[in-house]
Amino acid sequence: MTSGEEAVATAVGGALLGGLAGRAVGAAPLGAVIGGINGAVAGFRGIYDWKSVRGRAAFVLDSTWSMVSTGAGLVLMSASKARELLTGRAMGYEPSLSSRRNRFVHRGGVVLRRGFAVTIGNVINGAADRRGELTESRRHLVDEHEDVHVWQERVLGPLYPVLYTGWFIGGVLLAIGRRGRSNALSLSDDIDNLAYYRNPFEWHAYSRAGEWPPAWVDSERVWRRPFRWSAGSPTTRR
Repeated sequence: MTSGEEAVATAVGGALLGGLAGRAVGAAPLGAVIGGINGAVAGFRGIYDWKSVRGRAAFVLDSTWSMVSTGAGLVLMSASKARELLTGRAMGYEPSLSSRRNRFVHRGGVVLRRGFAVTIGNVINGAADRRGELTESRRHLVDEHEDVHVWQERVLGPLYPVLYTGWFIGGVLLAIGRRGRSNALSLSDDIDNLAYYRNPFEWHAYSRAGEWPPAWVDSERVWRRPFRWSAGSPTTRR
């Protein structure tokens, strides 16, 4: 099957699944659009591993239960492409980390913080380091940390953005509320620790990558032990 044929087949399948899932919440047309666009781009790029149960499950989940995250990922991809056209800075789609890996990985693109990758839905941006190089450590980041976020979103579906964002906002508010008390940390560092590093989803991902606590973080100010269910890695068990 050529990339064009796969794009058409996956677009049709994604639209059907998305439409059925959207119908359950009164948004069949929107669901069909999200599922269809994701299917078309994913089929053309050949990201889904159709030979594995994991790959087929990824497609079904992206088109149904985690449709909200999939749609947000498409927005992120579109914003990155628009930025590329306006600034000339390529988002750098990386086939070696995407093809049959059930995700879209870009060396650059829109990120929330320089040096940090960002994952929304099945889209991972910022895989390269600050020099634009895709080192082994950055590949490890994608395979053993960001891929965990992709599957967190697939498993939790519409609950994920609510839970992740809710924790982050709560951490920010708590850090602000602690100002004026005895605290050696700056506000930005306190927010990092409470809203980001103590976020259960980040704790889980860092632990699965064997990097808990991160070497650059004061271990006395975050969860002291790795996430309980963190043995192994989803990428090493394919």
